[in-house]
Amino acid sequence: MYTKYYDFMIDRLEKLTHIQFSEQEKKNVMETFKPIKLTKNDFFIREGDLPSKLAFNVSGLLRSYYIDKNGNDSTKNFFFKGSILGYSALILNQHAKYYIEALESCILLITEYPSFEKITKDNITWLKVIKALQDETIIYKEYRESSFILEDATQRYVNLIRKYPNIEKRIKQKYIASFLGVSPVSLSRIKNKLSNLQM
Repeated sequence: MYTKYYDFMIDRLEKLTHIQFSEQEKKNVMETFKPIKLTKNDFFIREGDLPSKLAFNVSGLLRSYYIDKNGNDSTKNFFFKGSILGYSALILNQHAKYYIEALESCILLITEYPSFEKITKDNITWLKVIKALQDETIIYKEYRESSFILEDATQRYVNLIRKYPNIEKRIKQKYIASFLGVSPVSLSRIKNKLSNLQM
């Protein structure tokens, strides 16, 4: 019943690394990762939790965000289908500083972090997977950082909707605005300006 979930995960990792998993490695994935379902508004982690699980998003959409001392909500990231839900609190064994919440019903493949470390230890395939995921994360973080320094909010918005054309049908405007570092009012102005330019 769940075979398609594992097939999708393995296909994503094989394409990322340009290597093929052996039958034993595929078996290890199926034995180590277990499917769970989150319904809309369910939390994968909350601020203050001591997280223990790593997850792969098979379907649906999640959002990570901070809440500051004044109760303001700031979007950190979105996790689309094919994303890995990993975070420094898990690696450092520290309490989480932000929330990860399902914006839609999601299917995740999850594993306890020690179990993941067990199947990856001294395994050349998984070492390549980890390296590729780390590279992907570094590239994304550098791009996001540079976008706030080198681009204005309009360009950040244009780049976002080019990458995810249906994002505004799936995510509230206020969440998109906080991800872009602007207010919902400013985002509305940006959209109106772009709409007028296209007329």
